[in-house]
Amino acid sequence: MRTKIVASVGPSSNSIEILREFYRLGVRCYRINMAHGNPQYWSEIVKLLRELEDVSGDLLCIIGDLPGPSIRLGDFGELAFKKGSKIVFSNSGDGIPIRDREFYEIVEEGDVILLDDGRVMLEIVSSSWDRVEAIAITDGTLRSGKGLTIKGKDMSSQIVRDRDLEAIRFAVENRFTYIGVSHVRTADDLRVIRKTIKSLGGRQRLLAKIENMNAVKNIEAIAVEADGVVIARGDLGMNAGLEEVPSIQRRILKICNKMGKPSIVATQILESMTHSPVPTRAEVSDLYTAIAQGAGAIMLTGETAVGVYPVEAVRWARKIIERAERDPDIVGDREQTFPGTIFGDGNRYSYGIYRLSESLGAPIVVADRDIELASLISVYKPSSRVFLITGDGDAYRQAHILWGVEPIYIEDPNTIARDLGEPLRDIIRRSGLEGSGSRWLVLVNNIEDRKRIDIVEQQ
Repeated sequence: MRTKIVASVGPSSNSIEILREFYRLGVRCYRINMAHGNPQYWSEIVKLLRELEDVSGDLLCIIGDLPGPSIRLGDFGELAFKKGSKIVFSNSGDGIPIRDREFYEIVEEGDVILLDDGRVMLEIVSSSWDRVEAIAITDGTLRSGKGLTIKGKDMSSQIVRDRDLEAIRFAVENRFTYIGVSHVRTADDLRVIRKTIKSLGGRQRLLAKIENMNAVKNIEAIAVEADGVVIARGDLGMNAGLEEVPSIQRRILKICNKMGKPSIVATQILESMTHSPVPTRAEVSDLYTAIAQGAGAIMLTGETAVGVYPVEAVRWARKIIERAERDPDIVGDREQTFPGTIFGDGNRYSYGIYRLSESLGAPIVVADRDIELASLISVYKPSSRVFLITGDGDAYRQAHILWGVEPIYIEDPNTIARDLGEPLRDIIRRSGLEGSGSRWLVLVNNIEDRKRIDIVEQQ
């Protein structure tokens, strides 16, 4: 399995038994949606993931998604309603609580509110400084903590608010690998988050979540600034229109592959498996399409966080990915697929390594202290396996979202720089390269000499 799976952890999966099953099925990256819960709840999940590391003897990737400048329902429980029902939102105790002042400032009569990935629609009929009344356009159910979108309007709030700062501090203190920046609008939003992380002593990398039209408009600048991009199709569909999502997804994946940036497709991957043990045919086709378009990873959200069949969802995702990757047009020589990838010295260098590997039918072994070169190589979807040998624990964890890259952690990576003999043969044995069918492997030594490539004959 070359395309990586990110599993969201929530009430349905916060047990060591289920997390061990995820790991057994190939999941090495786990997501915590910090828009829900509190530090105590997040700590319980982190404790389980650290236990999984101890049990597996592995280092795992943890992504923490920030709440971001979004509007969320307060704590009220649950309310089911029918089309035509009146729904009241209030900041003063009368109706469903929404504490965010900006909601009352920007909402107007005639606006349409979307919830539950657009399945619930409400039309505003009156608004004041602390009370909004709406009429249900659809049947539906409202639940505490759910986010809402005002169709055609973006939040103007600063990217780091109190709850975001709390989440960032927690992510830094608990050594998360990536922080997902929700509702990013411009590259400046990412710079603000990065500065905040640095001020707290963190080194977490940033995943830009593309959820609104401002982000789509600024996607190239955002991709340059980000360490990876998440196509968050739920909010994106509500803001851009459902019919626009496939085209936007294709364009963003093309840009990420062109830049050598990790990419993740998220939301409603196998949505029906929240309640069903088997996905729909449309979901299977949708996941296949994302893989064919070059997604580096897919993210399961509600399927594994709150679904009834979390393990089955991961198992089906793996099954679909493995089947898709048997097709020759998805893995292998993709020179014609990504003609725009070859630009800049870093990309020419990575492209040369890729072409050398393809011509020899040889696995690629990158010895490095970071994931940059491995990421640039991975976007070409090489036929042979790609290994990242590193002594940096952060780089090892970060590589868990890179397409086709299998990280190998060693205590002293400098031994690779000093001697290409027995240490490398030991790595070949441990990584399963023996018997791969290739006489050669392409060794890229980025530990000391950033432009050294050796063709090593397997003994």
